[in-house]
Amino acid sequence: TMTDSAVGVLGVDLDNTYTSAGALPFAQGEPVATKNGRAILGRAVSGIAQYSLVAYAPSSAGASASVDVFLASAANVSGTLLAVAQTSVNSAEYGWFHIESHKEGRIRCGVAETGVPLFLTTTGGQIDDALVSGKALAGLWILESVTSASAPRAIWRDIKLDRGQLA
Repeated sequence: TMTDSAVGVLGVDLDNTYTSAGALPFAQGEPVATKNGRAILGRAVSGIAQYSLVAYAPSSAGASASVDVFLASAANVSGTLLAVAQTSVNSAEYGWFHIESHKEGRIRCGVAETGVPLFLTTTGGQIDDALVSGKALAGLWILESVTSASAPRAIWRDIKLDRGQLA
């Protein structure tokens, strides 16, 4: 995991996961400033591997203040925001997801070169530079080329579908 910590908030360990909502040190979905960017707290709908690109949205239970987080793919990003898991989070557990990373972040990636557009794939949580899905991402840059599936260093801020592309 990246070396990061919350700024100005006591009791927040960005590598921690939580098994119950009662144990959460902060409100879900509200950005927390970190030394490396910003992160939000949310509940994994299914297991999320370290460095996965995730989509998140308010829970369908409108009365609750919970945020559902799931693996982002070409098929399921409509009406959601995007972030990156810097630690693994088990299904139905709560964890921290980085919505911004100025250094030290990593993201799951297939084959990709630096300086080219990155795209969602059909593999949940993974990006690539191949135009298979047609859904380009803006606000995300890898800092090293990769020739096989791995987790290259990356930076991101406000990741979203590239302008004019609706899911």
